[in-house]
Amino acid sequence: MKNVYSENIVKTASPAKLIEMLYEKSIELLNDAKQELEKEDFIATNEKIKRVQDIVTELNLSLDMEKGGNIAASLRALYNYIYRLLIEGNTKRNPEKIDEASFYFKELLEVWRSAMKAVGNTANMKSDQGESHFNVSI
Repeated sequence: MKNVYSENIVKTASPAKLIEMLYEKSIELLNDAKQELEKEDFIATNEKIKRVQDIVTELNLSLDMEKGGNIAASLRALYNYIYRLLIEGNTKRNPEKIDEASFYFKELLEVWRSAMKAVGNTANMKSDQGESHFNVSI
């Protein structure tokens, strides 16, 4: 039942809300990954980090480099850096790299929420197509 509920939330969310949800989920998964790493459950750690890597890939692919200009270019560079942190954190079992990636997601989430408040109700509008292209399960 929870999966159907989550799926419906994702299907009806605006693109702006989806970004917020992806940032939130990344933070949650990285917290979980760090806990799994502390328990030396490396398989679970890997699974959590791989899910965040999928989110970062999706966020990166969703950038409109033409319309986004310098902001999109800066986000792409940050997403690529976060992706490298995730690889290092996973392969070297380095909790500091996981913490750093989580820090960036927390900062992104805070900035994103501020930007959406500034934009106002348009952030709550559903996309013109009626559904999102995001394929990452939340």
